[in-house]
Amino acid sequence: MDARAAYERGSYERTREVASLEARARAIGLARLALFAAALGLVVGIVWGGLGARGWTALAIVVVAFVSLVFFHSGVVDAKERALAALRFHERGLARLAHAWDRLPSTSARFRSPEHPFAADLDVFGHASLMQLVDATETLFGEERLARLLSLPHPGAWPGDLLERQHSVRDLAARFAFREALATAGGVLADERPDPASLLAWAEEKQLLPGALAVAAWVLPGALAIGGVLAPALHLAGGLLLAMVVTEMAIGMFLGARLGPALDAASTKESAATRWRTMISAIEREAFDAPMLARARDRLAGGSRRASEEMAALERIVGFVDARRNEVFRFLIGPLLFWDVHCAFALARWRARAGTHVRGWLEALGEVEALASLACFAHEHPAFAWPEPAARPMLEARALGHPLIDDDHRVGNDVALAAAGRALVVTGSNMSGKSTLLRALGVNVVLAFAGAPVCARSMQIGPARVATSMRVEDSLERGVSHFYAELRRLKRVLDLARDPSGAPVLFLLDEILHGTNSRERVIGACAVVRELLARGALGAVSTHDLGITVLERELGGVVENVHFEEQVDGEAMKFDYLLRPGIVHSSNALRLMRAVGIDVDI
Repeated sequence: MDARAAYERGSYERTREVASLEARARAIGLARLALFAAALGLVVGIVWGGLGARGWTALAIVVVAFVSLVFFHSGVVDAKERALAALRFHERGLARLAHAWDRLPSTSARFRSPEHPFAADLDVFGHASLMQLVDATETLFGEERLARLLSLPHPGAWPGDLLERQHSVRDLAARFAFREALATAGGVLADERPDPASLLAWAEEKQLLPGALAVAAWVLPGALAIGGVLAPALHLAGGLLLAMVVTEMAIGMFLGARLGPALDAASTKESAATRWRTMISAIEREAFDAPMLARARDRLAGGSRRASEEMAALERIVGFVDARRNEVFRFLIGPLLFWDVHCAFALARWRARAGTHVRGWLEALGEVEALASLACFAHEHPAFAWPEPAARPMLEARALGHPLIDDDHRVGNDVALAAAGRALVVTGSNMSGKSTLLRALGVNVVLAFAGAPVCARSMQIGPARVATSMRVEDSLERGVSHFYAELRRLKRVLDLARDPSGAPVLFLLDEILHGTNSRERVIGACAVVRELLARGALGAVSTHDLGITVLERELGGVVENVHFEEQVDGEAMKFDYLLRPGIVHSSNALRLMRAVGIDVDI
């Protein structure tokens, strides 16, 4: 079943499930209301109607039935929340397929950095971005790991890292049920993505409690219980027993006040940990084929017990901690049992045993969740090609397109940079597709290095570091002109190319040096491209200035001129967005001015 059909079927089934559970919850609510009314009637009958033993028996049955329905209703509500989370998984899949950006989470703008070598130019983060198209994560650390994969400064050990990520994404792409279960487990708290930083800080913090306190927490309540049982036999005075109770309550309340903030802090961590435990449990149960996924799963068993078991233990302890929220228990029963002390020691034992492993567990979960997002992308685009790594720097693609453009409007082009030190000079009229081609090159390389399929019929790619200068912004606040801002961007690209320690640079320069006059633009642009190619970089440059095209003849075939053009029918212009060899021989700036109402004599 293809992705659209799978999402539509899942959405239909989950919608019906949610409706069924809502109807069941309403029916249970009405039944509880009826039982409550029956209980009131029985109480009235017992007190004023003389129902006697039969009335008490009936009341007991009604109370048991009411309590049972309370628990049953809670289970139905939980099931409905899970069904809603699963429904959201399918609806977001359909939204990604439709490029319906407003129906998708858009929280990745915070990952933008003006210092990043390509993310801003290639629309990696923000609204209608590559991240929004790919992101199927439900946790903060999964989202952060995915953001790192989509902004890798270099592809890592070549080609091993790429092939390992690719194998993992392929493995997960075939596991639709697992991806749904993972997203459902993570989505039960709607769009909230709790920050794990506070949980990690709490779990990794060392807490030392005096051992004598643990002894007292058992001895004093035990002594009071023994004294109460043996008081008649030992002829203990009632006043003495009362004094023991009052003293123990005072000590228990004092210790509870001291330990209360730490216990409350642990309690606030539990709701997120519950969701993560369910996600971790889903990973632990899955038999992955890919070694990277198997290693992530093995990290969840790195302690004395599995991660899900330790998270479940934390839930139980916090459940006991939360008993303090009942005022009667907190001020009467709790102090007598030294409840807060026992809970504090249970949490301390948990932190000593499992606290140092929590960070590794969440990192493993984030790794799997990020790769599962890329797997969703692969499943949703079965026609996209899996890139083949090449041993040497190069990039060749057939029918390369931009994945952010709808399938009905996307036009693919063949692109070839056969080796290091090769470049394309792309000319063409306005709106013909020059910038889109450069962004399509960059975005698909980003996808390839992350381990995902690319928007092409085929692609072969070698090791490279992507660096761009496309969207250049001036700054009145910092006194930076547009031209100077572009120079700084170009300097950054050149500095990367001058660094011999990394892979060759794949440069993408859009409208290079368009902030100065034509003569100096040609001289400066040619100088930049010559140095980049001399240092083993490869890439593409777009320009309106045909003077730059002399590089093809000057550099002896390492530069290839290609172009886009418009088709003119009277005053109407059309674009086919097809890349052609050679230099463009037409322009459309004056025609566009006429088209928007600016009178120009052509």
